Amino acid sequence: MMRSEKLRRLVAMLPCMCCGQKGQTQAAHANFQSFGKGMGIKASDAALMALCVRCHAELDQGQTMTKEERRNAQYEWIAKTWAALAEQGKVAV
Repeated sequence: MMRSEKLRRLVAMLPCMCCGQKGQTQAAHANFQSFGKGMGIKASDAALMALCVRCHAELDQGQTMTKEERRNAQYEWIAKTWAALAEQGKVAV
């Protein structure tokens, strides 16, 4: 499972992929078993998304989104996070 403090720090510098807020953004891990999430184990750092504190809490507690909406949103936000990192030249292949 991938762990990278450098990547987590880069993601936390991006604006929130949900609401666009800048500052106080967190590198939020996906909530999927397919990315290695388990009881007390965070998913791989390869499945990070930049979320502000409010949007991160909403994702984890899921009070306004259905399970399917949360799942779809996570895939979208992970993709947007990686696209933003690539466009800023922060990741290279």
